[in-house]
Amino acid sequence: MIYDDIPGIDAKMAYDLYEDAEDVYLAVLRSWVNDASAYIIKLRNVSAETLKDYAVSIHGLKGTSAGIGAETIREKAKELEMMAKAGNLAGVQAVNESFLKQVDSQVKVIQNWLSKK
Repeated sequence: MIYDDIPGIDAKMAYDLYEDAEDVYLAVLRSWVNDASAYIIKLRNVSAETLKDYAVSIHGLKGTSAGIGAETIREKAKELEMMAKAGNLAGVQAVNESFLKQVDSQVKVIQNWLSKK
């Protein structure tokens, strides 16, 4: 299994999604790295005015994270999406920065792993 040595990635989930298609999975990982970096910028300064857009963006990050087996990020994005949709700005703001640091850290881990491929 090629995915079992990527910290933060659920290897079984990734394997189930991509089985023998290593080239496809590598392309999806590269895409996630690019997309996640863009999401970090979009999600950084959430306010009452941007909360609806935040909900849309965090939903996108949740979906793409599921596509690579980044379950911890997917779960946290799901929580943040639910808070944003409920109008809980204070709840989102309380955890958003630490979440974005977690996403950034995962981006770096995957970039490092990809550099060895």
